[in-house]
Amino acid sequence: MKYLCLVLLATSVLCGKFTDKLYEHLSRKHANNNFIASAFCVEIGMSMILMGAEGKTADELRRALILPKDKKEVAKIYDQLMTNLENRKKVAVLDMANRLFVNESYGINRNYNKLVKNSFRAEVEAINLRDRAKAAWTISDWVLDKTLDNVKGIISPSNLANDESAVLVNAAFFKGYWKSRFKRKSTKVMTFHISDTQKVLVPMMSQVGIFKMRSSAYDRIIEMPFAYSNLSMVIVLPHNNGGLERAERTIDSFSESLDEMQVHVQLPRFKIEFRTELVDTLKKMGIIELFTNSSNLSGLLKRTGTRISQVVHKAFVEINEEGASAGAANAGTFLGVSDFPETVSSFKADKPFVFIIRDQSTIYFRGRVVDPLSNSTIL
Repeated sequence: MKYLCLVLLATSVLCGKFTDKLYEHLSRKHANNNFIASAFCVEIGMSMILMGAEGKTADELRRALILPKDKKEVAKIYDQLMTNLENRKKVAVLDMANRLFVNESYGINRNYNKLVKNSFRAEVEAINLRDRAKAAWTISDWVLDKTLDNVKGIISPSNLANDESAVLVNAAFFKGYWKSRFKRKSTKVMTFHISDTQKVLVPMMSQVGIFKMRSSAYDRIIEMPFAYSNLSMVIVLPHNNGGLERAERTIDSFSESLDEMQVHVQLPRFKIEFRTELVDTLKKMGIIELFTNSSNLSGLLKRTGTRISQVVHKAFVEINEEGASAGAANAGTFLGVSDFPETVSSFKADKPFVFIIRDQSTIYFRGRVVDPLSNSTIL
């Protein structure tokens, strides 16, 4: 994706204003929890809805997403983006699933489905949302299939109302292997300080390798690349727990200030499954009419006055010795601490930290670890 910045010069896909604002809202809302989200995945889903919106509904979406008025230009942008995602080496799997499920009585515009299939690799599906058990199974099974059986149960029957009209689901999953892998025999149980008064014992992975790192008066930052890809995880570890908010604001500005050095990295194993409903958050960002009976989705549905009743986002990541998510790998080598007795810098993540998963042009995931033993935040 190294040429992506040229293609997306005037859009939020590059400048990230929509995704940054969405992440700010979500991180404040879930300030004390483990957290992972792909605002980028949400942006793709909302841009897909824009393609079928008209009038004030389209204007609100366009302003929030910071996209061109010409929908053909928007389609070209996302066609190029999805092509680049598809062309990745499959060693690092980055799956983003978006689909709009509408009540079967509404009628889908065939031209719309053809357009979003070509440009967004997505579509609208008509199902019986009034049969809540069957609808929940259909939606969750589709997401499960698209995320290699990792993002489970995105919708349950209790999440659906009797008058449900249209549900947009988007799910994100990443699986990759460290370029420099941790060895399981080096993982030891150590103390993690959740706060000044609360601590837990966690499996702490350990290795010495060459990484890009930087220390400042506020925090310590390290970049850990994944094998056979241009993706990496960037971790910001504040010196004190009160620095998490600052770290979340500044994490994406790291790249110019990191130096390559030998580092003893100690990082807890963790797994985060995060689900949230986004309608209230998106309203705060200026997307309002879409969620009312005054919405204009005439380019998408044959029936007028149909609102999007839910936008559900779920993301999953598991960090262990091999990398992100479970699996076996043989990439990279391990060096013991004793191999570099005097020149090794230290990065010991034994307190809350924030992270992103990104390439040189795009942030795909943002997350926070407050307690490595707490797996899920389902809201």
